[in-house]
Amino acid sequence: MHSKNRLCWAFSLLLMLSSWPAAAGVLLGGTRVILQEKDREASIPLKNTGNSPYVVQTWIDAGEGKNKTPLLVTPPLSRLDAGMENILRIVRVQGGLPADRESVFWLNVKEIPEKSAEENVLQIAVRTRIKVFYRPSGLPGKSFEAKDQLQWAVGAGDKGQGTVLKVGNPSAYHVTFTALKINGDQQVISADMIAPLGQSSYPLTALKSPQEVEVVFTTLNDYGGETPEEKVRVPVGDKPVSVKAELVPVPPDGAKR
Repeated sequence: MHSKNRLCWAFSLLLMLSSWPAAAGVLLGGTRVILQEKDREASIPLKNTGNSPYVVQTWIDAGEGKNKTPLLVTPPLSRLDAGMENILRIVRVQGGLPADRESVFWLNVKEIPEKSAEENVLQIAVRTRIKVFYRPSGLPGKSFEAKDQLQWAVGAGDKGQGTVLKVGNPSAYHVTFTALKINGDQQVISADMIAPLGQSSYPLTALKSPQEVEVVFTTLNDYGGETPEEKVRVPVGDKPVSVKAELVPVPPDGAKR
């Protein structure tokens, strides 16, 4: 009986945590950081918008579980009182990085609340995670031009099974999508980021065999802002090819279609 009660209590706690409105009290002053090779460091402000102090822990990784990186963030541990601000500084300290393309890392900021004086109080440490781009000097083109160089194709999936949208990025910069809409709202793909000189494939679940599709997409710029909607007619093919994108007309009321 006691075991069953503990199981029910744990399940209820799990449900509560899954719907917990864990809004961060410590907010970063941006959604991404770009560290230029010519600069000694890059910085980003953070502010405690809550009513209580927090201990703020920061670190940089190259992906979950990959904590060894050539970048360092300071301060790694600090106290931030209510309403106060601080500056995080990111510097390159060691290690070789590709000189012909961007590299990407992640800045982690964990806010740890002070111990409550009350009993039976659930406290949650919230972690914020944003991208850090290391940008070598002398890269060809401009970062905002990278989306215009994307290459597209619709082809068969692995071992000839299913249909996939193939997107290639021949530029030296990362391209981050915010949305990929296939044939209107036939399918919406939650795409993220295509690495420089890389390629990604996305299953087209509504298609039984490869056929030309229209793709409407948006991306993020260096400031974390969303670019205007663009559309491409993607041909059938084994390899992605360059396709000129066109801006999607904005309705008179200014709303997206």
